[in-house]
Amino acid sequence: MESKLRKIDVDGLRIGMYVSRLDRPWLETPFLFQGFYIRNTSDIEELQRYCDYVEIDIEESDAKLMESLSADAPAARSTRTGTTAHAGGSLWQRLIRFLFGRKTKAPGQCLPGEYYEDTASTADELVVAKSVHSGALKQLMNVLDLIRRGETIAMPDLEVVTGAMVDSVLRNSTAMSLLVRMQEKDNYTSSHSLSSSIWGLVFGRHLGLDRESLAAVGLGGLLLDVGKTKLPDQLLNKKGALTEAERAQMNTHVELGLKLIREAGNVDSRVLDMVATHHERYDGTGYPNGWKGNQIPVFGRIGGIVDSYSAMTSDRSYARAMSSYDVMREFKALSDKHYQAEMVEQFIQAIGIFPAGTLVELNTGEIGVVLKEHQATRLRPEVAIILDANKQPKGDYEVIDLREQRDESPTVWIERGIEPGVYNIDPKDFFL
Repeated sequence: MESKLRKIDVDGLRIGMYVSRLDRPWLETPFLFQGFYIRNTSDIEELQRYCDYVEIDIEESDAKLMESLSADAPAARSTRTGTTAHAGGSLWQRLIRFLFGRKTKAPGQCLPGEYYEDTASTADELVVAKSVHSGALKQLMNVLDLIRRGETIAMPDLEVVTGAMVDSVLRNSTAMSLLVRMQEKDNYTSSHSLSSSIWGLVFGRHLGLDRESLAAVGLGGLLLDVGKTKLPDQLLNKKGALTEAERAQMNTHVELGLKLIREAGNVDSRVLDMVATHHERYDGTGYPNGWKGNQIPVFGRIGGIVDSYSAMTSDRSYARAMSSYDVMREFKALSDKHYQAEMVEQFIQAIGIFPAGTLVELNTGEIGVVLKEHQATRLRPEVAIILDANKQPKGDYEVIDLREQRDESPTVWIERGIEPGVYNIDPKDFFL
């Protein structure tokens, strides 16, 4: 029986083809989904940047297109010269050299996320991370409360808690990430600030930043919205869209925050960059200066991504929390618009598509909690099945590892991500 997959050189790709496999792990590419239709020339150009050849699913591709192709379409070649994927090391290595001026390992020796290795298991680190997380939140709330009363920022206190979070994330980033997803949302400003800081640390660890730079990212994340302590609660908690005047007032939180930070004195300039530009956007549509592209400092680009991710995955006065999966789809759609595409790609790899602690719905209709994500097979994590197809609690929950299924004929897969809190499932029951 003839295989439905056809290997084809990337120069022979056409709109309407369905890409089923690549010549490299999906993790090394910016493609979020394992299998997709080529819908425009941008998709073709992106594939040509990363691959020598791909495998096309003939049955899924446009039938008329496949019939019109000659049997001697461009043969798959073993190498391509001058492509982004191979020239001067991987895209990952060149990105780090460009952004941070940092030397990387020789090509092929270092993939995204491999600058640091876990030195503690998730279970062991959770014990320590719980104390660090609760202590950091309490200290942050105290500092913000003092600022509201007219005091200056207690920077040494924030630097201490930031250092403890850096240490925890370096030992094992999954533990602190889990706690962020499960933290209480009693005070949006403080919980959002802590979340932004931790996501920044997880992202920075993935990027291979040194400890000093990680501390700056963590402190910057804590201070992104510190200026909101000087805005009225009525504005911050308003439900529904802001008026033009209210939006202008809300936007002043950036300058208000910078003023507070400068008054504290002796702060890393990268922290100031992060706070000053985390609402600038790559296409120039952000504020307060309308900067675009490389005008935005690197730490500002990091701040913009983690601030948006933290906000979109949390309940706000005007919007419900989105699933991490849906947020990543939104980021992908906004690549090189609101956010730099390369940074988005690395953030998706750092955080994951279905990270531990998120809710998912399977193609069977069952609902589960992701227990563990596999880096090499991002769409096939380990899942605890909590509700049956009728959305009723199962007597004893079942744990399945989707990675163990055959690639050719999986019977169970994740259909979609579920927003936090749906079906009253509390991930704490499975991790703490």
